Amino acid sequence: MKKFRIRHLDLIPILLIAFLLFKLVFTSGMSIAGIFSTLYSCVSYFIYGLVIAYFLSPFVSVLERRVIKKGDSEKAKNIKRGAVIAAVYVIALGIIVAFVVSVIPAIVSGISDFVENFPEYLANLQNWVSATLSFISPEIVGYISALLSDVAANFTSWAASNIDVGKVGGVVTHAVSGSAKFALNFTFGIAVSIYFLHGKEKLIKSFKRFMYAVMSEEKTNTTIKYARQINRIFHDFILSKLVQAFVVFVLGLLVLVPLGIYFAPVISLVLAITNMIPYIGPWIGSIPCILLVLLYEPIQAVILLVFILILQLIDNTYIGPKIMSNRVGISPLLAIVGIGIGGTFGGIIGMFVGVPVVAVIKLVFYDNFIEKRLKDKKIDI
Repeated sequence: MKKFRIRHLDLIPILLIAFLLFKLVFTSGMSIAGIFSTLYSCVSYFIYGLVIAYFLSPFVSVLERRVIKKGDSEKAKNIKRGAVIAAVYVIALGIIVAFVVSVIPAIVSGISDFVENFPEYLANLQNWVSATLSFISPEIVGYISALLSDVAANFTSWAASNIDVGKVGGVVTHAVSGSAKFALNFTFGIAVSIYFLHGKEKLIKSFKRFMYAVMSEEKTNTTIKYARQINRIFHDFILSKLVQAFVVFVLGLLVLVPLGIYFAPVISLVLAITNMIPYIGPWIGSIPCILLVLLYEPIQAVILLVFILILQLIDNTYIGPKIMSNRVGISPLLAIVGIGIGGTFGGIIGMFVGVPVVAVIKLVFYDNFIEKRLKDKKIDI
């Protein structure tokens, strides 16, 4: 006997939710953006917790493989996992505190020094240009000197009316620490992430049970397969880029600080962060840094340029391949498209995550469509 089944019954919950959102928008006067903002504020700490747990899970897994033995009881495993999670959080928070204590004061001091002494730096550059280019036409040298003088005058006027040097430290500290609401959500997020990490197997099992209950076995298996591939893409890309950025930051400090390069901690940080953006990121960070040092001391700008070129050579030939191994699975052209689209909608963060998002879209939609069409046409290429 054929089993009776109502078609498209699984669409009823979606239609019901859509109807409730429609009523909420047009009866309460709240915009769609306002609704999503309200929903986000309600679940933001869960999102923070999920993101924190996702980043720290690989490190927890590595330590667990060294600590937890096959013969351990369930109670011993739980105790050891709790100790591993605590150790990972202590190390992560220690790195953050060390960074804030050692780097932030240098950033604050550098910004204050730059704002106060910018006219002097520009005058030094003007003198250097005049002395270096004295062999060419005096008219050209005079034009460049006049241009630099105008820049100095305009910046001084703008800084006097818009920048309070005494508040630079407060601005930077506020930018780093964020608002009180963000700090509160982040604190709750850490607590939530601990539960995620401690019970991740049970959570994954519960989610699988739910999927098998509401979807067919074939669709569930396909979804799980894609979820694993998507996780691999984000895991390989994000974590490897973070490690790569950390290596670039440390190399910058080890080389630029002993050489006495102006603003060395900030330059190292900028180079590390922008290096996380594939292909164009290193140049996005390098050009402003070189121009900044050029104002202070042109010879140092040349040294910085040489360092950046050598760093990119080492990064592209050894550090990047060693850490990342190009496992995202998309061409440079698609990566640049992802960077452009991500930057349009999400700024620097969008440029960073745009590459794995494009890789996921290619995997789930494009590759699947192409394979299905070729299979239907019985073409093997």
